Amino acid sequence: MNIDPSSAFDGAVYTGHDVIDEQGNHLGRVTDVLYDDDAAPPDPTGPDGARRPSWLVVDPGLLRAAHYVPVTGSYRTAEGTIVTPWDKDRVKAALKANHDHVLTRDEREGLLTHYALVD
Repeated sequence: MNIDPSSAFDGAVYTGHDVIDEQGNHLGRVTDVLYDDDAAPPDPTGPDGARRPSWLVVDPGLLRAAHYVPVTGSYRTAEGTIVTPWDKDRVKAALKANHDHVLTRDEREGLLTHYALVD
């Protein structure tokens, strides 16, 4: 089942759920959800102008830093686990999450490039 951002714009839909890659490797748990204010792929607005979640903050666990993972391309299983198309190495190589979970424009652009979401 795909995550359908048009059906649920509440970050609580994602927070607390486990994240795995497509091979079933555990990447961590969603601790926060970020919304882009800029028009970055895909368009961050949904029905009725609701903001669409763009980034998940995924915490891999004790003594490891959380990383940003895009919502784009991810889907949710019937059990609620979020499956992302990026493997553990790609996620670990991504920008580490700041404590305030606020992305600058440069950080966001770097993440879009890292995850190959822009040309």
